[in-house]
Amino acid sequence: MLTRTLMTTTASLLLLLGSASASQQGEEREEAYLQRGPLPFEVLDLNGDGIVTADEHAQVHRERFDYRSQRGYPMRNMVNAPGFDLIDADHNGSVSREELTNWRTQRMSQRGCGWRTR
Repeated sequence: MLTRTLMTTTASLLLLLGSASASQQGEEREEAYLQRGPLPFEVLDLNGDGIVTADEHAQVHRERFDYRSQRGYPMRNMVNAPGFDLIDADHNGSVSREELTNWRTQRMSQRGCGWRTR
């Protein structure tokens, strides 16, 4: 009887901690969805395994689009969001943090970013 109670209590605590963590991650994701510009790697990596798959990339961009459009935010340049294939430089079906950083750095240097030296 004591074992059963202990197991039930432990399971309840784990569920509670899991939902609190999921809620916190959801809040962080929603906050990132409201920001302009590229999404942080942590937001793109839905399962936290250190890589972003094509499915994760598509899901996050779809959620961001829905989230922003439901709140009446302008959708300028959303169609210009880079496709997963452009970011996946080695074409292995996943993007690491380093791969994403390198791609963003390269893209910004190609665009000039409006930086001018005098």
